[in-house]
Formats: sequence, structure tokens, C-alpha cells
Amino acid sequence: MKFALWLTHKRIVVSGQHLIPEGKPIIFAPNHQNALMDPLAVSCTNKYQTLWLARADIFKSKTASPILKYLKLLPVYRIRDGKDNLSNNEQIFQQVTQLLENKQTVALFPEAAHSGRRQMLPHKKAIPRIALEAEAKNHFTLNLQIVPVGIYYDHYWAFNRSLIIEYGEPISIEKYNDEYEENPQKAMLSLRDDIYSRIVPLTLQINSKKNYHEYEELKQVAGKTCSKSHFFSKNKYLQMFYADKELIKKLELLEGSDPEKFGVLIEKSKGYFRTLKEANASDDQIERISNVGWPGFLTSFFAIILTLPVFAFGFIFNSVPFYVPRKILRRKVKNITFLSTFNFVTGLIIFPIAYLMEAALLLALTNSWVTAVSAFILMPFAGKCAWQLLGFYQNNLDDLLFLAGNKTDRNKLNQLVKQRTELVDLIILNGWKF
Repeated sequence: MKFALWLTHKRIVVSGQHLIPEGKPIIFAPNHQNALMDPLAVSCTNKYQTLWLARADIFKSKTASPILKYLKLLPVYRIRDGKDNLSNNEQIFQQVTQLLENKQTVALFPEAAHSGRRQMLPHKKAIPRIALEAEAKNHFTLNLQIVPVGIYYDHYWAFNRSLIIEYGEPISIEKYNDEYEENPQKAMLSLRDDIYSRIVPLTLQINSKKNYHEYEELKQVAGKTCSKSHFFSKNKYLQMFYADKELIKKLELLEGSDPEKFGVLIEKSKGYFRTLKEANASDDQIERISNVGWPGFLTSFFAIILTLPVFAFGFIFNSVPFYVPRKILRRKVKNITFLSTFNFVTGLIIFPIAYLMEAALLLALTNSWVTAVSAFILMPFAGKCAWQLLGFYQNNLDDLLFLAGNKTDRNKLNQLVKQRTELVDLIILNGWKF
């Protein structure tokens, strides 16, 4: 799973692992935005074999249920699963308590659902109930710790995206002893709110519902510029992530204190992205061509020539198992937030089969085990390289079309560059420096 996760992501950055307690029972409490990819992100970035509590409806299949339990998943029943089934949680929570008493690790999502947006849903009481009842049963001597976890994707379903996992300062349940003895329900609500407030700083939270997409666009346009003006982290990816969080926070302050200025930003942003769409261009393209020139393009062209053999090898052996299932799934999967999960799980099955078949074909053609086995081992790595190179080639093709295109098209794109620059300056002036 770790290898597959590495293959499918451009980068995986993990922060705060040193905060995970040693030798204590732990409940991991991550935000939930991307279906199965979220538990994989947590499970593959710490050393523990964690039992996960998952929505009960995925256990309905008699075939799937034993497999899921073998993979250390247990069901949690919600009101939508039927009131009669809620009593089943008692037995599940007893099993979880036994695990915690043996200093094992458990994980579940406080939101009890995923949103597919950079907005945490209201938290439920499952984690506080499990944690406080387990401690109460053991007279608050377990030293149980809840570890908040922030999960951030720069894109939810695109292949080769960036993933940031940030572990936060653990919450000791012992401090809720007195409040729980006085009023258990109040203690559960206090702990629920505490977990929420601990997760928010670990991920990127956009609170606005009315202007959610505009916040995303403002972040996309000005994020890199804002990152260059303040220091947040030695890690360049965390630096960008923290700068984005700071920008969102300042834009929210601007929206609350000066709606008129914020409204001007929103209108400018809408106008820019509307013009982008009309020109059939992307923001990345406009940002890049502002610095493009023939010397740089010619240098990149020689790099293209040198890397073509690697690209050809990776593309030939990976294109069919990569593109065909994705094309089918894109039509079949109705809820876009499940797309990356289906792509990932399908890939776990299809790619090994495809590699074996391709290696067997090579063996038949060359009658060389060395060639076939070597190619089989190199196929996934070459595929990852080919994807990176494909993006590099596409960027250079866009640059060539700009440099060699007609004057009218260049003028349109240059106008977009100017429009983007003005928007970034306005964001920095009214938002970032607010």
C-alpha cells in the first residue's frame, strides 16, 4: 500500500510524527475529505497497525464483511443505518475498549462522513463517547491519547497530486475526569469541540459557503506569491501549505471587516477565470508564459529529446492499464469524491496483471528472462516518470504554441497575463497585507 501510495502521488509530506505518543493507547482523529484515501494516508504514514471504525453500510455484503474485518475494520452504525441497529455499537465499542486497554491504536473520523471540500463537517460524539467510557471503565488510568490529524490534498481525484499529513499535539483524556464525573454529556461535548479546534489548524479550512470556489481561485492565483513573502517552514511544500492557510485566514478577515473590498476581489477573480475559460487556457499556463522565451524553450527541447526513451518505455507499458479503467470509471462513478478511491483500488488489481502479461509477452518475443524480469521491475517506476514527463512535454508544447503562434493569439494571452498580475497585486494589497 505504501508503494502504491508513493506511485500515485507526486509527493507525500508528513509532519508532526514525533508528537505521536509511545506506549499509550491512541485514537487517531483525522479530518475526512476523500473516502478510502484518507485512512490509507494515515495508516501509511505512522508505524502502528491501526483498527479503523467505518460506516456500517459497507459491511452489508456477505463477501466484503469478512474481508474488511480481516483488514482491521469494524462497523459503526449511524441513525441513517436504522435505529434498531444503533444497539450494535455497544458490542463494537466494547471491542474497541479492550484494544485500548491493551495499548493498541484505533482510528475513526470525527465527522462520520466525507465532504470532498476543504470544509470540515460538524463533529459527532463517537470519539468522545469511546474515549471517555473507556477511561471511566478503567477509573481514568488508561492514559488514553487522542491524536488529531490533518489531511490535505492539493487536488481530490487527480493522479500525481500532493498529499500533506500533519499530526497534532495529542489530547489527554485524563483532564476530562472531573467534568465527566459531574456531567458525562457535557464532557463529551467539550471533548468533541476540543478535537474540532485541534484539527482545524492542521488542515486548510475554508469557512465560506457562499464564496467557497472564489476562495479556492484566489488561493490558486496568489498562493505562490504570498509564500515568497513570509517564512513558515524549511520544507518548501509545507511552506506553500502554511502560506495558503494564512492567505485564506486573512481573506476571511477582509470579508468580515470590509465586504466592499472583498467584493471587488471576488469580481476581479470571476472576470479573470471567465476570460480564462473563453480562451481555453489554464491559470498554470498563464503563470508560466509570463516568463517564457525562446532560449528557455530550446533548452527544454533538448531535455525532451534526451528523455524520450524513458517516456516511451513508461508510456507503452502503462498507458492501457492507466487510461482505460479511468475512462470507464469517470463515466460510472456518480459521486466525484469516490473517484480517486475507485481509481486506486482498481489500479491495485489491474496494474500487476497488466505488468505480468506484458512481461510474459516480452519473454515470448526475446526469449530472455533477464529482459522480461528487468522490464517487469522497471514498469511502475517508468510509468511514474512518464507521467511527470508528459506534463513537462505538454507545458513545452503550450510554450511553443505561444511563441510561434499568431500575434492575435499572443496578444490575448498577454492580456490574460496582465489581468492575472493585476489580480495578484490586488490580493496582496487588500488580502495578504490586510
